[in-house]
Amino acid sequence: MKFLENKLQKVITNSKQKALLEERLSAGDFEFVFITLLDEKLITYADYLKFRSEHTKRNQNLAVIKITAPRTFGKWGEDHIASLIPELKPASEIKASGEFDLYYQKPKGIVKIEVKAGRAIDRTNDKAPYHERALISADTSGLFDMNFQQMKPTCFDVVIMIGVWADKFRYWLMTSAEMKANKYFSTGQHRGNKGYEGQIHIKTENIADFAKFEVSLEELLKKIKGL
Repeated sequence: MKFLENKLQKVITNSKQKALLEERLSAGDFEFVFITLLDEKLITYADYLKFRSEHTKRNQNLAVIKITAPRTFGKWGEDHIASLIPELKPASEIKASGEFDLYYQKPKGIVKIEVKAGRAIDRTNDKAPYHERALISADTSGLFDMNFQQMKPTCFDVVIMIGVWADKFRYWLMTSAEMKANKYFSTGQHRGNKGYEGQIHIKTENIADFAKFEVSLEELLKKIKGL
């Protein structure tokens, strides 16, 4: 959103209705702003189409970011990975639903896979809804905090963490041992927590520390097969 707002703000400075347009822009009424700028001939129709195309490309994952129900968001993550890598099957097929999410069948035994998803959102304005705080992957100025909750390393062999930016997905793959040993893994998620359930935050300040765990979709299955 910020990218489009900044570009339109530069055009609005030349408008005869600058104050009104700034007010409507801050309210997210982009269509009113576009129509007014077109009417004043401050942008062409070609400019309008370019603005819309760029905005759509930079915000293609907003529908996912808008999912507020934790269970629904979690289920989206499972389905997302399963649809992209058909070799990974739902745990429900082997009546292990609730213990882990997916599994990979090896010649001898299975690899138990947990899937977690987190949103890259601007953490400086926690009163706005998720989609208004969504960051694009190239936005290095925003302070984000991406939280992966309710992870139980004792129940899975490997976890796939999906980072959801407004314009792309990023993936990290960690074994249960790597998760337990990670300095950012906290087991204090719930009061009175027993066992090894916890959470991990990937954020502006520590994302570089997870570089060794980041993988492409092509690498995901290869690495899981190698476990």
